[in-house]
Amino acid sequence: MSLAGITRRVVVGQMLFTAGHALSSGGFLYYFANEFRPSAALFALLQVMPEVAETAGLFVRPLLQAVGSRKRIWMALLIAGRVAALGIPVMAFPELRPAGVDPFWIIVASVGVWYACQGLSYVAYLSWLSDLVPERRWGRFFAARQMGMLAVTLVATNVVSFARERWLRSLPEDVRDWSFVVIFIAGGVLAVASILPLLSLPDVAARSRPSALPSLSMLSAALADRSYRLFVVHGWWLASAQGLSQAALYKYQVDVLHLPISIYYGMTSLMLVLQLPLAMVAGRLSDRYGDRRPLLLALFAISPALLCWMAATPETWWLLFGAYALWGLFGIINLCQQNLALRLAPPSDNTLHFALFRQIGGLLAGLAGLCGGLWLDVLLRQDALASGVTIAGWTLGPFQIVFGASLLGRVTAPLWLLGVSDESRQRQGRAI
Repeated sequence: MSLAGITRRVVVGQMLFTAGHALSSGGFLYYFANEFRPSAALFALLQVMPEVAETAGLFVRPLLQAVGSRKRIWMALLIAGRVAALGIPVMAFPELRPAGVDPFWIIVASVGVWYACQGLSYVAYLSWLSDLVPERRWGRFFAARQMGMLAVTLVATNVVSFARERWLRSLPEDVRDWSFVVIFIAGGVLAVASILPLLSLPDVAARSRPSALPSLSMLSAALADRSYRLFVVHGWWLASAQGLSQAALYKYQVDVLHLPISIYYGMTSLMLVLQLPLAMVAGRLSDRYGDRRPLLLALFAISPALLCWMAATPETWWLLFGAYALWGLFGIINLCQQNLALRLAPPSDNTLHFALFRQIGGLLAGLAGLCGGLWLDVLLRQDALASGVTIAGWTLGPFQIVFGASLLGRVTAPLWLLGVSDESRQRQGRAI
């Protein structure tokens, strides 16, 4: 099959999955779960559960050694995850809830199994794709996939969000549970349907013989490689810095700036519109020059975004448009990070290396998010603004202190990449 045919099928599959995931995760899921009145701590547990559960992706390698097919692992676990997720909408009906069990715990458990399967599935999927396409074309291939995902996120997600909220408001209370079930199941069906366009793609064998090393020994060998070790530290450092400000960004936008949801969608749309062409540019840069330099420059360029948040007030809220515009550079960062993770890993036998970067990074972002939220609560109780925390003549309030700490982490994260050797040009002779 031609590369164009493979790309077309992967893009269609990604668009289906993104649309389905948007209907069954994020704010929609949290809105439903919050109806069961969990405590703040329990709700925080639900929010970090996806990142915690997706660390299961670290165990794809031993699973692959037993099964032998990344394509089958991807399909089977994608379906299994969606079946497990059905435990969530079932909680809408009191007669179907287990006696003596808080339905919120059923939701948390379902999310845990769902994302554990999804973490395993996604790592196997990326590893399979990395052998399906020549390495010298990874940039443009993965850019096309990312652009399909961004297009659906930009158009379908916003349209569905507005339509969903308007529809729910028009329904009586006793019908809303049914509406959630219908939308959630529709999302699951779309996600599983993402398998269909890829069924005809070959279940390719590994390009090279997988290492006979046990996974723990391979993990030690991976971290002993200086370039890979520095790259992973950069990813973990950045994920922690970004996670630290998660709660503060949301609360500042809502509680301090009092921005309506229409403004939020407008800023998010600006970010996605900019990410689309930048993802295409990143793909070409990746294929021609490698990933380290574009990633390094984009990370340095995006760092000042939090300065817009630190300076924004209810009168100058529009400064946030500058932050969201800079965040358009994630079109380059997300693509180049993923490709560099794959390039620094052994050919084919790359599931452990990729999961170590992505899954552990997600876990650290979630844990940092919890810590950042707790820290913000402490600062707000102590009224840090009144205590006069001043740096270079700039008085920092509780939110600005958290933003400043996150900014420091974001600015320094690219420094770890200075010691990384981009292996993409050294490996072109091994591309199929």
